[in-house]
Amino acid sequence: MIKLSYRPEIDGLRAIAVLSVILYHIEFFFLDLKVLTGGFIGVDIFFVISGYLITSIIIKEINLNNKFSLLNFYERRIRRIFPALFITISISTVFAWLYLIPSSFLEFTKSIIASVLFISNYFFYFEGLIYNNDQSLLKPLLHTWSLSVEEQFYIFFPVLLIIINKFFKRNLLISFIIIFIISFFLSFYTTTHNANFSFFSTLSRVWEFLAGSLIAYYQIKNKKKYFDYHNLFTIFGLFLIFYSIIFFNEKTLHPSVNTLIPILGTCLIIFYSDKKNYVTKFLSNFLFIKIGLISYSLYLWHFPVFAIARNKENILSNFDKLELIIITVLLSLLSYIFVEKPFRNKNFISFKLVSFILSIFLVFFIILNTLSVKNNGFEDRLHVFLKIYEREKLEYSLKDENGICFDRIENFCNFNKSSSDTIIMIGDSHSAVLTKKLYKETLKQNVNFIPISQGTCVYLPKYKKVITKSKQEFRNCSLKSKNLIEKIIKDKSEAIIILSGNFKEHFYKNNRWSYLNESNLEPLEGFIKSIEKLLKNNNKVILLYPVPTPGFHVVRKLMSHVPKKEFNAHNFLLKNPLTFKMKDYYLKNQKIIDAFDDLKHKNLRKIISEKAFCNRNTKICKTHHGSKVYYRDENHLTVDGVEILSKNILLEINSFLD
Repeated sequence: MIKLSYRPEIDGLRAIAVLSVILYHIEFFFLDLKVLTGGFIGVDIFFVISGYLITSIIIKEINLNNKFSLLNFYERRIRRIFPALFITISISTVFAWLYLIPSSFLEFTKSIIASVLFISNYFFYFEGLIYNNDQSLLKPLLHTWSLSVEEQFYIFFPVLLIIINKFFKRNLLISFIIIFIISFFLSFYTTTHNANFSFFSTLSRVWEFLAGSLIAYYQIKNKKKYFDYHNLFTIFGLFLIFYSIIFFNEKTLHPSVNTLIPILGTCLIIFYSDKKNYVTKFLSNFLFIKIGLISYSLYLWHFPVFAIARNKENILSNFDKLELIIITVLLSLLSYIFVEKPFRNKNFISFKLVSFILSIFLVFFIILNTLSVKNNGFEDRLHVFLKIYEREKLEYSLKDENGICFDRIENFCNFNKSSSDTIIMIGDSHSAVLTKKLYKETLKQNVNFIPISQGTCVYLPKYKKVITKSKQEFRNCSLKSKNLIEKIIKDKSEAIIILSGNFKEHFYKNNRWSYLNESNLEPLEGFIKSIEKLLKNNNKVILLYPVPTPGFHVVRKLMSHVPKKEFNAHNFLLKNPLTFKMKDYYLKNQKIIDAFDDLKHKNLRKIISEKAFCNRNTKICKTHHGSKVYYRDENHLTVDGVEILSKNILLEINSFLD
């Protein structure tokens, strides 16, 4: 087995990489500005280091022994990766059991299987997660996506390298360069067409590993360096890394051409470092080396620690974050000392024993997931009154002969077409939760009902909604779909139009998406003008003001708020209500409320949603009445919440129909 000469500066690079990732996930703010917004590139630094070290080991072993043992290589990888990962998952499971609601726990157990099979990068992509949005930060094992990418590289790259070395030995460098170029352009193409898939995909990351491989190849083939400006190059490399960490953000197209900046920086440091080098001395300081040594454990532990804490508390104070950092460091030290080091030592634990221990864990994970699927995430952990709210997904409840009405981009549901009176309801998932109740009520009145509810899409004609990074148009909020909606409205010239949605997500700027249109009007202004146009064309409009939202996951909060042993949950909750402040609602929606208030027309009806859920005297909003819960999560209404709000909507519908 080949052992590489120890390079302390690489541990220093690992330290910078893991610290940048941790601080990025912690979401550290200074003067209300998020700092280290490019900390996610720490993962890319790890990829370059991995490519460099793995290629160095393989090529040196081939050169020395004229062969390479895949079994020995995979044994080292198993000893290095699996024990600490399995322990982290096992301990995380205990806290996930305590603080994750059943649906989240079910997803967690599925992600365990994906993680130990090293396919979690694709698992999380197909689950629809967007890296580092609010929902993704609640997934304890999301960070294992990068381990899966690494392991997929470790599985296939050695085999590929052996084949190339056997049949194309003289063209090994050219093969590396060709694979690098193909992967790089594939990465750029995929990111511009599907940024989320590109982020999680191994194929989009291979070139980052190959960057390290190219350095390893060159250093092995050319013992002597012919460059005199190593200090300048390494300083420039460190600058590129810190520039990326500080100035990259969620809008940065990544992985893509931009990613060349931190990759080049890492390569310059690995290639030009020597003992006299200033950057080498900086990276080789005692603290960086120690952090680098435990970097794997730090990476493993930081995400589940913070994710579970966010599931428990929702909003973390700076003091909470400091406590969690300390817990992460302590767990990482224990993991490194008592798990990583012993299991990597062949003289201490045989591979047969390692395999046996890991097999026991694997069987446990499989049984746990099987039982979790069978028992809906062990929903008996919930108080009985919460089960119905945890299960229901109202946006998917209304169907016609073609299936679910929600999230269609064409062939929208159209009930009772023969009626002369028509209601068209347009909005996002917050609108969709209302549709089944309104359909049932309008059916009684023999009214044509057309529900058009699309995820993350509200009524904004001629506005193109695009992903900020790639400028790719949202499939379920496309201009083509919007034009179809406009045609329906035009054909139903005197229809009642109900407009609703989680407007603050659409009308306030964010880093995830943006709205583009020819007039360059802000989305809120465009929405108001669209309403004015509807009213001018003799449509009757019912406008729902933003529904007050608690800002915390109500069912999850009630899970810990109501003691499981409490027999009468209704009385307990009447005495111990879970509420939020009206001022928080106004802070989030004031600009929208003011714009809606300014709208005036005889054919316009307004539903002031806060009246249904808030007390203007006490300035308090309620999330439930006893055991009747109004919110399923942070903002979507339950069937009981819909019941309250729909009464007001039906009154306004009747005022138009009478």
